[in-house]
Amino acid sequence: MKKAIYMLVFVLLSIGAHAGLFDRIKSEIKLKEEEKPIFENVTLYIDGKEVQEKVLPGEYTLYLFELDYPNDLYKKMDFLRDFSEFLDYTKKNNKKYSVLLTKEMFSDFIEIESGNTLKSEAVIKEPASSLTYEQTELLKNLSREIKVKEYMDTDQEKLNRQIYVLYRILEKKGYIESNVYTELDKENLIEELNESRKRLVDRYKVTPVEYFYKEDYKDIDLKDFSDEVMYKFEKDIALSTKIEDQALFPDISLTLYITNFDSRVIEELAQKQIKLKRRILLLDNRLYHGYTYNEENTVIFMNGKQPLYYFPDYQIDIKLIKTDVKKLRNYDMKYNINDFFY
Repeated sequence: MKKAIYMLVFVLLSIGAHAGLFDRIKSEIKLKEEEKPIFENVTLYIDGKEVQEKVLPGEYTLYLFELDYPNDLYKKMDFLRDFSEFLDYTKKNNKKYSVLLTKEMFSDFIEIESGNTLKSEAVIKEPASSLTYEQTELLKNLSREIKVKEYMDTDQEKLNRQIYVLYRILEKKGYIESNVYTELDKENLIEELNESRKRLVDRYKVTPVEYFYKEDYKDIDLKDFSDEVMYKFEKDIALSTKIEDQALFPDISLTLYITNFDSRVIEELAQKQIKLKRRILLLDNRLYHGYTYNEENTVIFMNGKQPLYYFPDYQIDIKLIKTDVKKLRNYDMKYNINDFFY
């Protein structure tokens, strides 16, 4: 008799456990059905006026533009002038663009914002008498159009070459090869250069253009600091809204686009087994395209084969386009990436 009672209690407890599990699953499904996208409305500019547009279910393709950023110093100056003109255009016409910054481009922008010359311009900033042999050879290459015969193999030759490079960067006329230029002349030209670049910084900050930072997965070793960067969901740790509290590239305030992302980690993110300590991530991978939310961690998958949309009725994808800065205006963008993901 006791055995029968024990069996009955076991069956009832099992039914109750399964019923509880079933109720929890139903509750999670109900919550998912009731959950609404954060991108209910986006701000658009029509005929110069700001309007709100409701985001309806459907397919959306957003674009991230990677610009051809040159290594050559003079071509880099041309790029910065063209980019400055492009920013003027976006501000005047309220045009939205999402632009990807490479490491070098980002580093140069930081130097400009700090009021410094670029690292590639170090050879013109140093006192002429302090230049090393390697720096002197680089300076001669940058100023190979001139001879400076009067001051051959002297500090004055180096200084005159530095002045020539500055004249060329600033697009100034009136350089005289035989002049006896001074370090004060050079300082004034460098100040003029930095002042002209402040205008680029001003445009950089106030236009409808948004910026993303490009990093490669091979330069990230998640295993070395997995407890700080990668969370298993049973740990139940919420992400901070403060960028300094985000362990994955905490010194980069821009949204990250990471190339060649590891397929194993991608699969774990897609299955919501882990979350990365970064609020928004754009991940280049071979498996998925679309987006998902791992609690506060928004993950946008790019370039993969299989679609994955957290809200199946809102099929949002991001495409990467590599282009020249002069051709950016050919793309008339309606949305920014951050209109949907923020």
